[in-house]
Amino acid sequence: MVYIFILLAIIFIILVILKNLSFGEKNKWVSTEAFQYAKKKIRPYCSKEDFDDFMDFLNSYKGGYVRRRGGEIVHQDYLGNEKGDLKGIFYNIIVPNPKLSIKDKEQFRAFMLSIGVNGVNERPLYETRDSKLKNREMNEDDYQRKEVGNKGEFVVRKILEGLESTEYSVINGPVLKIEEITKEFDHIVIGKNGLFVIETKAFGMTDGKASKASLFIDEGDKWILRKNGKNKELLSPSEQIMEEMNQLKRIISCPVEIHLVLVLSNSELFIKQNIDLPYSVIRIDKLKGFIENNNDIVSDNDRYTLLKDIDNSRIN
Repeated sequence: MVYIFILLAIIFIILVILKNLSFGEKNKWVSTEAFQYAKKKIRPYCSKEDFDDFMDFLNSYKGGYVRRRGGEIVHQDYLGNEKGDLKGIFYNIIVPNPKLSIKDKEQFRAFMLSIGVNGVNERPLYETRDSKLKNREMNEDDYQRKEVGNKGEFVVRKILEGLESTEYSVINGPVLKIEEITKEFDHIVIGKNGLFVIETKAFGMTDGKASKASLFIDEGDKWILRKNGKNKELLSPSEQIMEEMNQLKRIISCPVEIHLVLVLSNSELFIKQNIDLPYSVIRIDKLKGFIENNNDIVSDNDRYTLLKDIDNSRIN
């Protein structure tokens, strides 16, 4: 009889051990459905409120991997795929989102560093994010003109990429708003030797490609394009360029001179300027040298302030 009780006790102990082992194995991994649900709420151009809710969730969730001892959690961490998801959210949604401040973005990056996400050690240049080239024109002729203009602007963007590696900050396509006035800029370049506002025109290009033509800028601010033996009067860009300068003057807080540049993306264009203008008119192949040869002195602190001022007024 005693042997039977001993045997039953041993069986009971074995069952308890097996149950505990099974329980521990079952609860080694916790459900990640909550993470997947929260992740779907963070979409491009999400609001500050959505961002704050997501951060609150991340801090409370603490990761989908759990290790226990005696039923108590002794270690919890984010799964590898969760870390990868957060990295993707950061670069594809958080960084380009104009609704979030740089402080918000750095908060998210600091969180990723705290949980061991790789590849986010360096602070991104939030202030120099590019906008996408778009064409919303409905009229066929307007659409084609916009397409040519976009191709010309794309060529200028490629030229300006060469400056970014030499301590220039290049901002492509920012839309800046102050009070009720909104202006779209093609390019803004900030370097240790000056601040440049660049407007791009594709005068004389054919299907977005360089084409031989001549541009005459005459008295009365008249712009004449001569191509294939025919003259065409163009709308002067002067008013647009000066409005952009006035807009930027109201935005920046540093006493830095603004250099206005009209760059013509048609590298085959001959330019004959017969009047003085309050801005420079140059062909695309001269743009990089024009910027690099300027002799202003802009301190690192002023460059940072300029970037911050522009970013605070940006709506895209």
